[in-house]
Amino acid sequence: MDKKLHDLFVSNIKLLAYVDRAICCFRMSMYDRALEMISLTGDGISGLCDAVIGDRDYFCDIATQSVEEILSKLLEAKKARDYTLLADVYEMQLIPLVCSVQEMIIKREDLLVFDEDTYKKNIKTMRAKLDISMLRYDQIFSAPTEHGSEEHLAHEDDRERFRVNRNALLEEPMIPEQLLYQGYTVEFTSSGLMTLKAPLKSGTFGDRREKRRGTSDDNAGSIYLHTNMRVVSEGFLLANSWYDEETREYAVLGLGLGYHVAELAGLAPSARITVFESDMNIIKLYCAFTDAGLLSEQNVFIVYDPEMKLLEKRLETPEKSGKTCIHYPSFRRMPHLRKLADLVPWSGLVEKC
Repeated sequence: MDKKLHDLFVSNIKLLAYVDRAICCFRMSMYDRALEMISLTGDGISGLCDAVIGDRDYFCDIATQSVEEILSKLLEAKKARDYTLLADVYEMQLIPLVCSVQEMIIKREDLLVFDEDTYKKNIKTMRAKLDISMLRYDQIFSAPTEHGSEEHLAHEDDRERFRVNRNALLEEPMIPEQLLYQGYTVEFTSSGLMTLKAPLKSGTFGDRREKRRGTSDDNAGSIYLHTNMRVVSEGFLLANSWYDEETREYAVLGLGLGYHVAELAGLAPSARITVFESDMNIIKLYCAFTDAGLLSEQNVFIVYDPEMKLLEKRLETPEKSGKTCIHYPSFRRMPHLRKLADLVPWSGLVEKC
């Protein structure tokens, strides 16, 4: 793939992220934050316009006149300080233009979406993140206080076995054919980022099948964990619904590809965010098909919790657990436990619709 096209593709991802956040803030009358986001779009918009106007052979399907009209309307709205119109132009005209460019590049180019060296590096970093996260969890919620006691030694033995088994799963080779067979699918969105489709399992919140005696099939269908459109916008809206400036401790149920967690970390950089994920394949796919930015966030912790017992135990101490946030697509894939069901009391009704 041509370097200029690659750079444009990456720049457009960032541009869409800034614009989507700005639109959300404009709609919520948070004009200061919206304009802060808009101030970061200048280079991206210039690069987009230069590419579309300058390379007519490649972008022949996009009229230069439409690009010039969008720029003119953006300038007019900014000059008039008409932020309602400005948000409309960004949402109704600029974003479709950027998405059409992204879709054109995705369709025409052989994009490298999986780099084995980067994946191995991310897995190594993830292992360290999981270790640190479990250590912090034990210090606050789980480990017996009396060191050297039989209870403490038994706990340490259990945790060591859990760590060894967890790391063995994490470091197993990721076989695409096997994941596809199991119901995992990674796809490009129109923004250029990835979305993920993952299988439901029997015994989870999203399993609506009638239970039949002797049934051995564990596959209950698959669901998307993120939108196929603008995943940053979706993640920002969800994170903003969770955000509370007084909250210093968040527990997030579900990692997915991390978009909602990254947006919450951006909104609450001084808060501690612990993500509970029950599916090791999701953790590995996060390492493979995202920039894995959460791994470098010092205030973000990731806990592998296959039976969600660790989150359940955390919920027993609400004075320590902080605010619990539910990523509902991930919730639907979690083991069906009473305390988790209590977090989303309307889920039973929704799943019957």
